[in-house]
Amino acid sequence: MHVREYLHSFLIITSFNFNHANDWTGDKDIKQYFEQTSEDMKAFFEKQKYRVEKALNSGYMEAVKVTDTVSNFVENQQRKISMDINSYVESVKESGRKAADSWSYLPTEEPGARMEQPDLISSVPATIVRNGYICETHTVVSQGYILNIHRIPHPKGNKNVSKKTILLQHGLFASSADWILNGPEKGLAYVLADAGYDVWMSNVRGNKYSREHACLKTSSKSYWNFSWHDIALYDIPSIIDYITTMKGDAEVTYIGHSMGTTIIFAMLTLRPEYNSILKAAFALAPVVFLSDIKSPIKSLAPIASNVAYMEMLYGSHEFLPKKSALRRISSSCDAENMESLACKNVIFYICGYNEKQFNKTLLPVFMNNLGTGTSWKTAVHFAQEVMAGGKFQQFDYGSNNQRVYDSDTPLEYDLSKITLPVILVWAENDLLSSEKDVKSLYEKLPPTTKIYKIPDPNFNHLDYLWAIEAPKLLNDKVMEYLNDIYTESSGFFTFHIGK
Repeated sequence: MHVREYLHSFLIITSFNFNHANDWTGDKDIKQYFEQTSEDMKAFFEKQKYRVEKALNSGYMEAVKVTDTVSNFVENQQRKISMDINSYVESVKESGRKAADSWSYLPTEEPGARMEQPDLISSVPATIVRNGYICETHTVVSQGYILNIHRIPHPKGNKNVSKKTILLQHGLFASSADWILNGPEKGLAYVLADAGYDVWMSNVRGNKYSREHACLKTSSKSYWNFSWHDIALYDIPSIIDYITTMKGDAEVTYIGHSMGTTIIFAMLTLRPEYNSILKAAFALAPVVFLSDIKSPIKSLAPIASNVAYMEMLYGSHEFLPKKSALRRISSSCDAENMESLACKNVIFYICGYNEKQFNKTLLPVFMNNLGTGTSWKTAVHFAQEVMAGGKFQQFDYGSNNQRVYDSDTPLEYDLSKITLPVILVWAENDLLSSEKDVKSLYEKLPPTTKIYKIPDPNFNHLDYLWAIEAPKLLNDKVMEYLNDIYTESSGFFTFHIGK
């Protein structure tokens, strides 16, 4: 009988006897009962003592053995882990010392760390700041389009912001990068900032810096349903209002290139009040009348609407997006494929040949910044201008003109409304801005208009942005005109030269 079983029996007997206590004769019986019971239990435990002690001793010894084994194992593992950790720490220390000695804290540069052409991947603000200038980004909302304007407020090392303000507007497929591509001392934005002007560079809706909209998806037709007409009517006035409101004393002169000139002339006719708000306007490579352009792209104008229609059927409302068929055709001009002469030849073919002023090191940078976003409607609007027979007119909606304009034909931009002093700058070899078309524009502008021909017979449409001799051929003359414009009582626009 085990101890547990014996105790159980004892409790049953005891309970029975206590339940029959009335049958006992007195204390003597109770005493004898407990004495007997005590003896029985004593005898039992004596009998079991050896077995219990043996079991306990055996279990204890086994437990000791197990404990010793576990303790030894734990100690060994702890020792091993401790050694591994110490070894790891020493290794890290040693690696750290080597790293500190060879790289981390010394003013050295590992081989291959420096970018060969930072401008190839840098944003406009990053490029400007890297060249030592202050760059600000200002945001204007126009018809829900979120437009970002880049600003160089003053020269290096001079925190005085002049009231003399320049708004630079880029051309088609471009961005504010156009004005800094040529680098300090050549890029017009830098040259103007060095001369003390407050320089603002706008970005049209849809390009890489003004691609967001307050509510429209960029993949939607609604987002891309605009041309340069809408930029002229809404965006540029909003930007000018922002600048003049923020500065208070701003005297703003507008300088546009290519489509940037189209925009200013359309704006001054649609919003004539800006003739008195602006100080003057420069038109570099004027693109208003396009009936006489010499570029081979003229042959594409008649089919532009059909191509646009087909592209939009496939959901492509953006002109030359990265994945479009036309973009793949022009892949020879990707920045990664600059080894061949194909891209340079394409540019010369479209814009005019000028090997002397061509800076081949800028070509990858230029191509990386080109094609930053525009709409098919913009491209088609220009194609319509080519086919317009010498008219400067609004978008031709065909059978819908009557509903839009209450006329069978598009409305023309009334250039007679322009009273702002204007300087036209053109070049003989510019295949996109011909002498005949520029002269036609010149004749329709007010008598205060001035015209300047670049003194290089090979100067082309893109040389305004990247010509090697840009300071001598263009920038110096622009600065000369600006100096006269901002000189009080200079009489700069009181007479007309050359008509």
